[in-house]
Amino acid sequence: MTLAVLFAVLSFGVAACSEKTTQQTVYTAESSLTVLETAASQYVDGDFGAPDTNVTAQIKAYDAQVYASLVKIRTSVEKGDSVATTDKVALTTALAAFQAYLIKENIIKEGDIK
Repeated sequence: MTLAVLFAVLSFGVAACSEKTTQQTVYTAESSLTVLETAASQYVDGDFGAPDTNVTAQIKAYDAQVYASLVKIRTSVEKGDSVATTDKVALTTALAAFQAYLIKENIIKEGDIK
């Protein structure tokens, strides 16, 4: 649900939005990433039992993708530059992929992110 809202804001709102709305979009993405990273960290730390090294490696890869996309957009916003549509799509796609992977591996449930 959060990713659907984030996608709508990123896809349609940023180009025509005020700076404040664009900043809010960045905060929403950061918040979503924090929720995903918290669950992922608990898995990696063994809170759910012995972590699988392949799953841990994939978690780190997804996290790095989302973080890189987020930093790129955040940097544009901080500079007052417009945010490219490709950057918005990359962030949304990376967040969705990370979330889907955590759901697939039963680290989070679909309803955990609202």
